[in-house]
Amino acid sequence: MNFTTHVMFGVLLASVFFGKPEIILLVGIGSAIPDLDREYGFLSKDSFRNAQVHRALFHNFLFLGLLCLINPFLALGAFLHTFLDALTTARDRGVEWLFPFSRLVKRAVYDNNGNRLELDPKQKIYFLQNEIQILTNKTTKDLKPSGPLLPWRRTYGPALSGRLLDLGIFVGSVGLTLLLLIFSFLGLHQFIDLTLRPLDLAFYIPLLLGAVGIIVNFVGGEIDRKKLAKNFKPFALYKFLFYLSTGIMILAVALGAIMNLQIVISTIRMIPYFLAGIVFVFLVSFVILRTYSSKPLPLDNTKEPPII
Repeated sequence: MNFTTHVMFGVLLASVFFGKPEIILLVGIGSAIPDLDREYGFLSKDSFRNAQVHRALFHNFLFLGLLCLINPFLALGAFLHTFLDALTTARDRGVEWLFPFSRLVKRAVYDNNGNRLELDPKQKIYFLQNEIQILTNKTTKDLKPSGPLLPWRRTYGPALSGRLLDLGIFVGSVGLTLLLLIFSFLGLHQFIDLTLRPLDLAFYIPLLLGAVGIIVNFVGGEIDRKKLAKNFKPFALYKFLFYLSTGIMILAVALGAIMNLQIVISTIRMIPYFLAGIVFVFLVSFVILRTYSSKPLPLDNTKEPPII
């Protein structure tokens, strides 16, 4: 899905369900965040393809949970982004919802043709099958997996990014958002709160600064990928923009914490409860995995090992 489609879809849903400008802004910015896991400065292009971090590093439940600690509406926007990406095919790599835990499983029981693979005594938990090669061959060039076939860790959908569904969601989101604005402005129904009130600088300054950092990061990434800069060395210019954007985003988070100390304090007070939940999940997972890993692997093809 395109950047503009993600943002407008988040803005539309925030307008329908919340209607407050500050929440709409938060959800819209959150809708842009997951695509920071492209090859925009984190990895070289080769290592980026080999590690397959796009639609994984920031497109997963763990990242959404961590983002929720910062702001639940940012997390909502990121979830809407990830949900739309989950509708795309292997061409854009779908979404790896369970990253990084899905990377702990290294093997599958069946290959991409449905033939049973030899089981590894050291590996007790498996995915069902490897990714289908005829699908991964259609992946866009900068995302195409290299090396041996990987277990099928990703969720794919029926939609090609940038095609009819992408265009329909974008145009529909823009049109419906404008319609909500018109209804609210004419006083027919207050979908969006247009009441003029003093700006909360402690809220808007860090948020808008963070948005600038995200935009600069995307601009730098596009310069690097498409070689749009003609009078500069694209790599040097891109690296400068990447470090600049990273610094701006860090500054925005720090400034937001300084200017909103009460929110930070209330979040810190919630941390023990989050940690208790994390510990519980890990304990349950540990017990289940230990139980299954203690069982011998089946010696014949009529039985299957534990499959995720």
